[in-house]
Amino acid sequence: MKKIGCIGYGAMGSMIIRGILSSGVLAESDLIITTRTLHKLKDLEEAYPLVEIAPDNITVARKSQKLFIFVNTGRVKELLEEIKDHLSHNTHIIYIAAGLTMENVEKIFPGSISKVIPSLTSEVGEGISLVAHNKQTDDVDAEFVEKIFKAIGGIKIVKEGQFGLGANLTSSAPAFISLIMMKFTESALNEGLFTQKEAEEMVRETLYGTAKLLQKTDTTFEDVITKVATRGGITEEGLDLLDRGLPHVFDELFDITLKKYEKLENELHTEYVQLN
Repeated sequence: MKKIGCIGYGAMGSMIIRGILSSGVLAESDLIITTRTLHKLKDLEEAYPLVEIAPDNITVARKSQKLFIFVNTGRVKELLEEIKDHLSHNTHIIYIAAGLTMENVEKIFPGSISKVIPSLTSEVGEGISLVAHNKQTDDVDAEFVEKIFKAIGGIKIVKEGQFGLGANLTSSAPAFISLIMMKFTESALNEGLFTQKEAEEMVRETLYGTAKLLQKTDTTFEDVITKVATRGGITEEGLDLLDRGLPHVFDELFDITLKKYEKLENELHTEYVQLN
């Protein structure tokens, strides 16, 4: 009986695996897992004793019908070349490596492939995972991937060329938002009226409340701005300042990050095209 394989147990891989298991979307006994440093799986094994821990990548590849690859982008090629002779033509590969196109993966494995860019917020069952499938992926395989990631958050089906921008809006956004809020809080502390703990708590609760308001009601970003800022008031003064500076910052952010994503894609393409 073929299993659902997972290779890699880093920050994102461990989050996804634990999310899958805690959600109950798959049974413990369905999974077979390995990683370079096996002792990292000790806590997982204790919490989910029916999960099979494999000694190496080839064992997982050989025993899996569907295979999640959670290794770093730079290690995917080496891993695929190691396991390719142990994959069946019916194997379905799901990977999360940013910048690595499915076209390049097909140079090593020409079967069913899905690419997913998850979000850290899936750790709390929220956020959006971006999902794309290649032409070899049938409806059954596609539905499997979508079911898995719906169990740990939301999903959005995208085209390959949308991953760069989409990742900025989903996967990278928690870090961008956290930095903005951190700098916002640090500037408030310069006034000396609140402790860091007090200021961070107020900002964190306000951020959570704003997100909940947007999500739970039929409220837009513009609605929130209009309701909070009275004409000629204090909030409007602050908004005018932000409106003058932030568009340039965010335009530059998208320009820099998308160029970086494109550069990574090109570098990986050059590396993989040598396989032809």
